Amino acid sequence: MVTRLAAASGSRGPVPGAPLAELDTTERILRAAFDRIALAGLARTTMEDVARAARVSRQTVYRYFASKEHLITALVLREEEAFLDGARTAFAANDDLTDALEQGILFCLRFAREHPLLDRLLATDSETLLPYLTTRGGPVIARAAEVLRHEIPRKAWVRADMLEDTVDTLVRVILSHTLSPSPRPPARVARGLARVTALALTGTEGPPPKARRRPPKEGAAR
Repeated sequence: MVTRLAAASGSRGPVPGAPLAELDTTERILRAAFDRIALAGLARTTMEDVARAARVSRQTVYRYFASKEHLITALVLREEEAFLDGARTAFAANDDLTDALEQGILFCLRFAREHPLLDRLLATDSETLLPYLTTRGGPVIARAAEVLRHEIPRKAWVRADMLEDTVDTLVRVILSHTLSPSPRPPARVARGLARVTALALTGTEGPPPKARRRPPKEGAAR
């Protein structure tokens, strides 16, 4: 189920501004769904609306996506790939595991706050959206966990017996912060989560911060 939906979602979004005629059918439908939901909201968007916006028949939409639930899940997974692409780039730019985790998490938190659709849906259509990220959010969580399980051991030795549980917990915490942002600055949240994760996986939080040089006391030998 997860693999099928992930494949349908595509690994990347469409080229910005690309005409619908230049997109494959799956991407045309997903892009049309995104645009319709942005305009009318999630609850009020129908499969017929999406078909009309994609310039395909309703039967075509149902041939690619068996139900509205399948369509929205695929759309959520497609948007998640943008999160993961950016997080991977931020993660790869740092050699230290804790720093890499911090920058990857920070990207996700900031990206969520700046996403053109997520904030609006959480404010106006949360009852319809939340199940796709919580009770029916298995594919979303599984995909993010898959990426982290692959990336983390490339930075440092980690406890194999702790990797799966730690990654699962981290993904769920990040998702929680995405849906209900902390009053703390995102950079502080990211640093705290990174330190806890690194400690669980390696037994250390990473290299200690550089000690500040204290001025000598008066009368001390120089």
